[in-house]
This record gives sequence, structure tokens and C-alpha cells, in this order.
Amino acid sequence: MLSDPLKTETAQDLNEELRVPRLLLPFASSSDSLERLSSDGHLFLVRRAEIRQRRQDVMYARIDQVSNASAKVNTSDLCIPIKLEGASALKRVIVTAEAIKSYFYPKSVCNGGLSLYEVLSADKKANLAVLRLAWRVKTVAAHLSSTANLKAKVERAFNLLANPEVRAAYDAWLQDEDNPLPFPYAASGDCVVAGQLSKDRETFFADSILAFKPNVQPKRIEVLLRQCEFLPDRIIFKDSKRKVELWLDPGLLAGLAWDSTWNNWKQWLRSRIAIASDFVEAPKVHFDGGERVVTSWWIALPSRISVTPPASLSADIELARTFHDLLGRHAEILTRVRKQAAREPLEAGTVQFWFDELGAAPALRPEFATWQSEYDEFYFDQLRQRSRVWFLFREEYLFVLPGAVVSEIPMAGHASYIFAEPPDMDRFLRRYSGVARTDIRMNKDGVATELGFVGRVLRGTKKKRWLADVLKHSTIGKENGYGSSTDE
Repeated sequence: MLSDPLKTETAQDLNEELRVPRLLLPFASSSDSLERLSSDGHLFLVRRAEIRQRRQDVMYARIDQVSNASAKVNTSDLCIPIKLEGASALKRVIVTAEAIKSYFYPKSVCNGGLSLYEVLSADKKANLAVLRLAWRVKTVAAHLSSTANLKAKVERAFNLLANPEVRAAYDAWLQDEDNPLPFPYAASGDCVVAGQLSKDRETFFADSILAFKPNVQPKRIEVLLRQCEFLPDRIIFKDSKRKVELWLDPGLLAGLAWDSTWNNWKQWLRSRIAIASDFVEAPKVHFDGGERVVTSWWIALPSRISVTPPASLSADIELARTFHDLLGRHAEILTRVRKQAAREPLEAGTVQFWFDELGAAPALRPEFATWQSEYDEFYFDQLRQRSRVWFLFREEYLFVLPGAVVSEIPMAGHASYIFAEPPDMDRFLRRYSGVARTDIRMNKDGVATELGFVGRVLRGTKKKRWLADVLKHSTIGKENGYGSSTDE
């Protein structure tokens, strides 16, 4: 067995010590020669001694992305593109579909091997929650068994079947073994393959995978439920900003039963669920202006996910469902109010009078006409309880406080605009309804001065600090003109 570091037998690297990846060491012997194909250590070639008639070399490569779709040499081969950061003549690795099947999946069922379902002792129609239960039972059995690597085999079977794309391909393969099996998760990582290097040294043809170690990172994230998609057997969360994806099933959320109708009212959910998991790097391809772009995404391994739901989850679900039903039952009057508030400020007391005259449910409040799912009740309630009167206008609420008028969009990313209380409120509202916030910031045609603009308070992470700054600006009173912006 070769030791680390090794000495190369190539002319270029003769007598130079190399830091050989640990993943490669078990697959080389002292009679082999080692060649480094890139200066960054991402590519190594082990030349086997010609003991057999057909020599088979070993390649260590750092995989950037696996193409499971169209990059084929023939009907049975798939191409693994490799990101080369150092100087190297090698351009690609070609790995056969048979190699992928032999390494990641059990032997052919026709040849007496166990299917992934049989490894878990699960039915082919089992949903994700049933598969998770089967995996947990098998994991306990593995601890009590002396069978080598049983726990790893059971975990791999579960992670493969828990991935909907992999499971669909595997089910198709069970029906017809001519169908290709995918490289799971199209994952990035370190790979050791056996095969032959082409004469032009641009391609390595691999007919077997000896080892694969995906790029894995532990992550802790918070999942906002309203950003999820609810399917019959799982909840799917995708975050394009953080580039993460995960699937939650009833086995992770005990006592929570959902269906696809939740997608109709999920926008009113406020709860966040804490997630901890190992995430595997799984690059995705998209096209921007006709150009192929590869982006690194991270998918939570189903077997490594742990979930911490908030204590208020059940109450939040019931409230969101009730709120959606309330808005639906009063859709006609709410639409009328919303249209009028889009044209001019509408006093909340007037809206409440309309609701009462129409016999609307007592739970229906004026702000619901223009309320959006991203709004935070804290910002709204703090100003409403301090106001003498307030108005609905577009996506804003205008609160008349002692000595000031506050324009508020109660959500993150927006600022509170504060004006000195005007002597003529009707005139103020008419003038305000004809301008945009950008006009006020720029004092276009002197509108900020005319409206008595005091300043704006930018939203920060500390809500109490925001409130203190708003009230401080409000005490400036009748001073028309500019005030300073405040950021937390």
C-alpha cells in the first residue's frame, strides 16, 4: 500500500512529495506509479502495474457537477464534467451507467439482489413517512446485527427513495432495467474511479466507481411555513437566496396533518420551523440569456434532518385557516373597500360602519381590506393604539398621532414616514394621495415642505428601538421641513 506523501514517477514530478487524498490511498499499491494531473491537487492518476493483460488505471477527481440528462457518449454512458482549477489536459470523465448502478444501487433484482424497498422492508407504494419509519426500524435492527455496513446500506436506501427524482427513476428501472439510473443528487464531491485514460489525455473512461465522498455541510436554518409547498406526502422548501432545499414529512412533524389545500391559505401562516441537517452540495443548471449557468445548491439529507417546531404552531395554523375563510366570506365588500382605498385615503371608522351595516362578522376589521401576508402586526398595533384616527391608503396605513401623522407599511424593508400634524387634515390627505414616497424623499416641487415632512425611521431588527425613534420624531411637532433619517 502506498503511503502519504508519495513520490511520483513522472518526469515532471520526479522526487516531489505529493499530498495524496485519503480517499485515494486504499486503491493504490507500492508497485503503482502516481501522477498529478493538475497543480491544485484536484486530479490524480494511479498507473497500475501491468500484471494483468488489460491494465486498469485509477483516477481521483474532484467533481463539480454530474450531468444525468443529455451528456452521453452512447446509450449506456453518462458524462461527469469536472471543474479544473489548475492546469490540466484532462477535460472530462466518462462513467458508464453500469458503474453508477453498481456503486449506488443494489445488484439487479433479476440477479437475486435486493431492491431498495426490500433493504428497508417497505412496500413500493409507501409514502415518505412510511419509508422514514421503515428506515428507523431497520436502523435499530442494524445496531443489534453483526452484518457489516448494514446501517450505511439502510441509510443510503432511505436517502435514495426519499428523493422524488431518484425514486421516480428507480421505479422506472425496476420496470425496465434498460432505463438509466441517475447519479444521486447530481452531487459534487471527491470521486475515485477505475478505467483508462485516453491517448490524447483529455478523457478518462471509467467503468467502475471505487469511492465517492459528496461535499456535505451541517446547516441550521429557519423555514417560514408560508414559503413552503404542501404536497400530500411532504412539505417542500426551496430558498433561492440561501440556495437550500429540503423535504419534510409527517415523520418529522408528529401530529401535523396537511394536504394540498393548505397552499390556498398558507400565505397567512406566520410560524417558522427550526431545521438542523447535513446538506449535500447538489449543483443545478439554469440558462441566463441563452448561457448555461451552474449554481451550487444544498439539499438536506432526509436521514439527517431534525425539526424543532414552535409551541404556537397549532394555534397559528388555526388562525391562518380562519382568517382565510373570513376574507373569503366577505370578498365582495373587501374588494370594494380595496378599490376605493387605492384612489384616496379611507378613514377606518367609515369602513367599520360599512361592515356593521352589511352585517359582517365581528372578527372582520378595517385593516383586513388591504392587509398583506408579509405585514407584521407589531408595527400596525403600536401605532393604531396611539392614534386618534387612522386611514387605509394603497398598501399604507396613515395614523394621526398627537402632533404627527405617520405613514406606515408594516413590514420589513420599509420605513415609517413622519409628518407634522397639519392644521387642515383634508387638505393634507388630498395632497398626499397625489404623490409617491420617492417624491417626498426628493422634495419634488417642494412637496415634502408642503406636507410638513419631519423624517423617516428605517426598519431595523430591534422593534422597540423603531418605536422609540418614531415617537421621538413625532414630538418634533409642527416643524415643517426635513428631519433626519434614523437607522437602527
